Amino acid sequence: MFTEERHQTILDYLTEKGRVTVLELAQRLQVSDDTVRRDLRVLDELGFLQKTHGGAVSLEVPRMARAQRAQVLPQVKQQLAQAVIEQIEPGQTLMLDAGQSLLAVAQALPDIPLTVITHALDIANALSQRPQVRLILAGGLWDARQRLFTGAQTVAQVQSLRADWAIMGACAVHEKLGLTASDAADAEVKRAMLAVSAQAMLVADHSKTGRSEPFFVCPMQQFSHWFTDRTPDWVSAPVGLRVIGAGLVSANTEKTA
Repeated sequence: MFTEERHQTILDYLTEKGRVTVLELAQRLQVSDDTVRRDLRVLDELGFLQKTHGGAVSLEVPRMARAQRAQVLPQVKQQLAQAVIEQIEPGQTLMLDAGQSLLAVAQALPDIPLTVITHALDIANALSQRPQVRLILAGGLWDARQRLFTGAQTVAQVQSLRADWAIMGACAVHEKLGLTASDAADAEVKRAMLAVSAQAMLVADHSKTGRSEPFFVCPMQQFSHWFTDRTPDWVSAPVGLRVIGAGLVSANTEKTA
């Protein structure tokens, strides 16, 4: 089997399983463990998967189970969260989208007076014991798989509120198609959050970049900041681009190709 065929087989198997070990890939491909490790290293460097001890996890994040998503790029999420909170000032109102990156942001918020609006139960739980945070949970139809509220009631509650920042996650980020979601209800809540916020920032690591999902949320130009760990080639060198650390960048998205 040629190298390219092995790589595609590995990616197909990861899409199906979400997580694989070196041993099972070696048996499936009939190659040595060292060959599998080299293949995984190459695919990891290309951003198609994340190497783990003894195997790899898929970066087809929207299709992964929630427990698996929590294991994808955890250090990157924490670094991005630390960069995001530098933009937050006391007294501001924040719309926090759902997702593991946004949970990291919630956990990293400084101990200052803030109002936080979210439809994600895990984020609400993380902030529930923070005395300086005025917490507003936008309830509605419970989605047990994603652990969030959604539907018309959630959207209506969000639409009745106002925020300084919408801090958003992403299922997929594409040069021409913008921010898209894998679920129509999720896209609707995201659009509502953006519509009632004065400014918006995107928190999305490289696993979301260069992909698209069926449901449109907004063009990239709607965000004043995009916090990511790898700047795509199609983002020009905009005014305000700055290195945050460990390869992380904050890209002002006003100028895109």
